[in-house]
Amino acid sequence: MQTGGRQRLPVLRLPRTKCLIGLCALVLFFGTGSAYAGDREDVLATINQYMEYEKSGNLIAQGELMLDERTMVYPGGRAGGDNRKGMRQQQAEQDQFAAEFPGVRYEFELRDVQAQVWNADSALVTFDSLPTRIVPPSLPAEKTAKLGSPKIPLIVAVMLVKQQGAWKIAHTTFVPLSKD
Repeated sequence: MQTGGRQRLPVLRLPRTKCLIGLCALVLFFGTGSAYAGDREDVLATINQYMEYEKSGNLIAQGELMLDERTMVYPGGRAGGDNRKGMRQQQAEQDQFAAEFPGVRYEFELRDVQAQVWNADSALVTFDSLPTRIVPPSLPAEKTAKLGSPKIPLIVAVMLVKQQGAWKIAHTTFVPLSKD
C-alpha cells in the first residue's frame, strides 16, 4: 500500500481479549519476583499469632490480623463483608461459651504447614489444624454433658496480602480433614 510515494505497512490488529491475555502473561512473566528476605517468616508469624488468638479466645485481636473485607469459606457456608462486625459477633459467642463452660479451652496442633510468598506482597499458607478440647476436671458432669461436639480437624488455606508493611489475612478456607 502506498500513500504519497511512501510504502505503508498493513496494521495488524488483534482482538482485545488476545491483547489482554498477552499483556497479563507478560506482567506475570516479568512481574513475578522473589520474596524479600524474612517475608516467609513474617507470614508464618502472622499465622502463629492468628492461632494463638484462636487458642486464647481473643477474636477481636485475631480480627486485627485480617482485612476489613476478609472473606471466608467454611463447612456449610461462606462469609464476606464487614469482618470487624463478624469478629465482634464471634467474640460475643466465645464469651457466652466461656461463661457457660468456664475453663473449657482448645489447643491446636498444626501439621503439614506450607507457605508460599509471591512478589513480596501476597502469600498462601496451608495447614492441617488438629484441635483438642481441654475440659477441666472441676466442670460439673451436667455441664460437660451439654458441651456438644468438639471442633473438628480442618484443612486450612489462608491468603495473605502485605499492606503498608504488614501481612493481613484476606481470605480463609476451612475444609474438614476427614470426609466423614
